Amino acid sequence: MLTNKEIEVPWPPEELDEIETSLGYKFNDLDFLLNALTRRSFWHENRSTCSENNERMEFLGDSVLNLIIAHILYIWFPEAEEGELQKRRASLVKQAALAKIMRRLDLAKFIRMGKGDELSGCRDRSSILADTIEAIIAAIFLDGGYYCAEKFINTHFRFMLEELGSSRVFDDPKSTLQEKSQALMGITPVYVLLSESGAEHSRVFKMGVFIGDCLAAEGEGSNKKEAAQSAATFALSSFQWPDAEVKSRNT
Repeated sequence: MLTNKEIEVPWPPEELDEIETSLGYKFNDLDFLLNALTRRSFWHENRSTCSENNERMEFLGDSVLNLIIAHILYIWFPEAEEGELQKRRASLVKQAALAKIMRRLDLAKFIRMGKGDELSGCRDRSSILADTIEAIIAAIFLDGGYYCAEKFINTHFRFMLEELGSSRVFDDPKSTLQEKSQALMGITPVYVLLSESGAEHSRVFKMGVFIGDCLAAEGEGSNKKEAAQSAATFALSSFQWPDAEVKSRNT
């Protein structure tokens, strides 16, 4: 069985510099970074040159992220009740938010994935991007400790943290969409499973949200709930509401 020390980092120095510059963190042990960017599908196809995949790191990174975000929110919003803090945290650690962070970092091109994943377009799939950023957070935590992970999250989540103080971005998008749809059209949105794909360990669900007979938006997720929330989020930003919305603003 290979140990991490027997495996070379796959990126040339200039690419390694790009990764660490984007993250704002220089690794003491590059094995943590390598493992964080290695999906199970790549590991299955490259057992002779790859010791681990990032699934265990996703588990750890999820817990580290939730703890640090809770700590930040506790400090930033001293007057907020428990329920409000929970909503705010949920808005920051949900799949869509994590995928947004990963896209801003522009590191999807460095994810090591199997040929099947590559051909099926997984490199830009929100669920995979979210899993990867969780693994990266775990890598920073393992390499540098709590305060390095906290600095990373403070830096790269700051734009979303600042939005929380002046908007309702932490509200449940399904609830918000239902309120808006009922107010403007008297219709309750309906969520329908459109497709289900991927290997057993990385299922991807696509949900559609219908407002009346119209497919308002589609969303993907690693489970039906995440996919429905994603569809609601897209519907809130892209669905063309009838003239009733204009009238309601003018009355």
